[in-house]
Amino acid sequence: MQRKRHKIDVTEDIIHVKCRGSTKLMHVHQSLLKRLVGPFEKLEVTNGEFDPITKTLDLSKLAQHDSFELVVQLLYTGETELVDEPNEPLFAVTMLGTAYYAVFHLMTDWDDQYLTGLLNKFMDHLLDRIINPENYGSALTVEMLLEATKGFCGPPIRFISDWLVHGHLTSKMRPARLVQLVGNRFKDRVLQLFLEQRLAGYDVPPWEKDPCAYHLHFGESKRCQARA
Repeated sequence: MQRKRHKIDVTEDIIHVKCRGSTKLMHVHQSLLKRLVGPFEKLEVTNGEFDPITKTLDLSKLAQHDSFELVVQLLYTGETELVDEPNEPLFAVTMLGTAYYAVFHLMTDWDDQYLTGLLNKFMDHLLDRIINPENYGSALTVEMLLEATKGFCGPPIRFISDWLVHGHLTSKMRPARLVQLVGNRFKDRVLQLFLEQRLAGYDVPPWEKDPCAYHLHFGESKRCQARA
């Protein structure tokens, strides 16, 4: 089934987008960006800066260049595609995670199903790469996963916590060193979740019980019943 995309007004201005990590600019139709970030003149609220003379939108404080390219790709096509490096799964997961949070921090209307849908598509892709690595290349070790998800919060870190309990884990470290790494990265919260879920005897991973387990649904947004 063909995915719906936001209609692009090709008669509006092209906005030049600057992100950290590159001197290159991305050139995006104004109608797409306004749907995501709201009126440009009010961007000071979200740490963005817009120059109306040069039509340049500076998102350096919120978005990294390579990952925001994924956001732009999704805005235009409704799809997210990465050029896979079979032996470097860490790169793809990191890119998807930073793209997710770029959208998260830029969104201005949490009742807009189109915008929450952008987040959920990134989340679905992130899950699929970790749960089904055989479709992309090498699987992530626990060490890679902890490195890739440093600074994550919300649904992504909730999934990582569940994955440490239910997933098929591989590691190159001694168990004692791995416990130390998990403890240093997540403090007591992941250990608490681990013990709670192990003691509860959960056999079926949350992502198998509920296809929407790591999705965001606000206001009038409906759960993804078609995926269930």
